[in-house]
Amino acid sequence: MILEKQSKKFDSFTTDSYVTINKLLKVLEEQEHFKDELVKLFKIDESTNKVIQIGNSKSLLDSIFFLDSQCEKEDIDSKINKIELKKMLEKEKAVFEIAKITNESILKKNKSDLLSVETAYSAKQDILDYYSLSKFANYCRDFEYESLINHIKDYLKQMNIDNEDERSLRLVYKKEDKKYYLRAVTSKDVYKNFGINFSVFVALIALNLYKEKTETNIYIDNYVVNDSEIYVSFSFNNSKNIGDNLILSFNLILENDEIKRKPVTFNGVFKLTLKDKEKSSDIFLKPKGLKRDEASYPVDLLTYKHSGSVEKVFEKIKDLPELIDFFIKQVSEDALKISNIKNTKDVKLHLANKVKYAKNVEFKKYKESVYNKLMRVTTENTFTLFEIFREIEELFDNEDVVSRDYWREKLYESLIEKK
Repeated sequence: MILEKQSKKFDSFTTDSYVTINKLLKVLEEQEHFKDELVKLFKIDESTNKVIQIGNSKSLLDSIFFLDSQCEKEDIDSKINKIELKKMLEKEKAVFEIAKITNESILKKNKSDLLSVETAYSAKQDILDYYSLSKFANYCRDFEYESLINHIKDYLKQMNIDNEDERSLRLVYKKEDKKYYLRAVTSKDVYKNFGINFSVFVALIALNLYKEKTETNIYIDNYVVNDSEIYVSFSFNNSKNIGDNLILSFNLILENDEIKRKPVTFNGVFKLTLKDKEKSSDIFLKPKGLKRDEASYPVDLLTYKHSGSVEKVFEKIKDLPELIDFFIKQVSEDALKISNIKNTKDVKLHLANKVKYAKNVEFKKYKESVYNKLMRVTTENTFTLFEIFREIEELFDNEDVVSRDYWREKLYESLIEKK
């Protein structure tokens, strides 16, 4: 990453953690065209300075403002023949030179129309894979074959002479380093900057409308955000009793990755609280998505691509309240089955098998500890099964949302596959 992540966890909220509409609008200050469209579409009256009643939204916005204060993001278009490899670096990094820069902001800081940039994330791979050379270039770097790397540079330069293909380059200027980083290469004229700030604005406005309609208290209980990625968990207080001893609670998850081709997504995480006399235990489950019927494949609760128009995003986001209610109903039916599990040992072994053969890259560092935990403990009933799952949840780093969500998906699958 280019900037250090900002992350927070909350168990509750107070009303002074809300934000006003005018403060929320500030996240779009660098995107006036989006701001004007969204104000019109959501029928926002800026003169009222309405309060957005989503708990801990103030903290989230403060983190975003802090990150934004450390850098400036620029999108520029460039022909492939103006991008030249200069140096291979360790890991997935390299230095490229971009010629014939016309962006005034870059020219002012760089004092030249030739910009040298270090890559971040997958940008190096994106450029070299244009020629299917990324893996070979890494091989030459690892074995210190400088002469071969020079041949690659000369080859690319020669190949690029008449190459008029264009790409959109996503740059970040880190003020502390006084240098630009190349964080992504995207298609020209298709990719829209529905970035972190845009998605947070849309989510908070939409959820505030849901709160007003249903009188459901909603607060942010967890978020992780950096210069290019965001994960926000919104906790809903509309818990639901499932049978005599089980309570179902819902969290809506917003994820947006500005540098990848993945769309902006909203999905659900569910908390099941099982009571046993005076004791209780919580586990978190993440369904793969929403199923309209038994025959359909699970899909994201709501998603919109980094393309198209603001109007299309607005049309989709209007369906969010209906989709949330439908999703809660769907998982409530599964939760009832979970509460009636008889063969707890079979469930545990089934899950252990999924963990053993898990291929998720981020999850790999937890595989051994999770597997050993599952195999070491004896399950006497559903409550002791919940206790094991709760303890495993605590093994994951707070900021490692990918691994934690992967575990929650496998847990949900196991509980509904083995009764």
